[in-house]
Amino acid sequence: MFRRTFIRSAIAATAVLGLAACGNGGGDPLAGGGDAGGSAPAKVDSITVGSANFPESQLLAEIYAQALAAKGIKVSKKLNIGAREVYMAAIQDKSIDLLPEYTGSTLVYFKKDAPENEAEAVYKAIQPALPKGLEVLDKSPATDEDAVVVTKATADKYNLKSLADLKAVGKDLVAGGGPEFKTRKAGVAGMKEVYGIEFKEFKSLDPGGPLSLKALLDNQIQVTQFFTTQSAIKDNNLVVLEDPEHIHLPNNIVPLIRTDHKAPDVVTTLNAIQAKLTTEGLTDMVKRIGGGSESADAVAKDWLSKNPLS
Repeated sequence: MFRRTFIRSAIAATAVLGLAACGNGGGDPLAGGGDAGGSAPAKVDSITVGSANFPESQLLAEIYAQALAAKGIKVSKKLNIGAREVYMAAIQDKSIDLLPEYTGSTLVYFKKDAPENEAEAVYKAIQPALPKGLEVLDKSPATDEDAVVVTKATADKYNLKSLADLKAVGKDLVAGGGPEFKTRKAGVAGMKEVYGIEFKEFKSLDPGGPLSLKALLDNQIQVTQFFTTQSAIKDNNLVVLEDPEHIHLPNNIVPLIRTDHKAPDVVTTLNAIQAKLTTEGLTDMVKRIGGGSESADAVAKDWLSKNPLS
């Protein structure tokens, strides 16, 4: 699943290290992946909700957690866990039971060569690719897509409209962003593999955060990755480069849950949230928590008060 201002504390960093140490790591499914494994319970008394290390994920986790708590379920939260490699290990080793995810990103994490690139096809391909014991619930119409962006000045200078246009000029440009942007198919690695783009240099900054934005606006880097629910794109007149070869898959919001916590009341509550989320609404909420102006838990509480689930 930008979009994202990262504020990490020493406590959060320690939690990440602890989860990484006890997790499986990597993207290899557990043996026998492809069906849910086990059976869903009739009821759960408690559930641990996790999130990735960016504000939108924490916001969605807060919405899930508060809605489930309102149903009388004891909820624990482990937010700001880390990047996908860390929180996927956490849900597989049962450190957490539920987290908000993104359809395309989840699919390629477990099935790196997935050929699907349409929203419904991507969603349907996820469950067979998951390890035993994990399931996805309903996908939301709300999306948050990966986006490779440049400033308008850079786009005009090099006549850039799509990622394909970067091939001829990449050697003169510096890319920058979070470490994941360098190594993932949706980032620099995929641009090299699919489009043949070679950059002059890569600067490790933050994923769609203030460091990357400042470096881009100061022309210290010319290419970075943001996310489509981030107001920084519109606010700074950034140009999103088209992706004709689909290295960026559709990313609808979807809950990823352990089967042993997939009780009917949990499913009903989460699917009701999914149905009410919209891309526009998510964009507005992300803007509200950007820069710490409002807390994720307060914005989640406000959204739930305006979007009753029953």
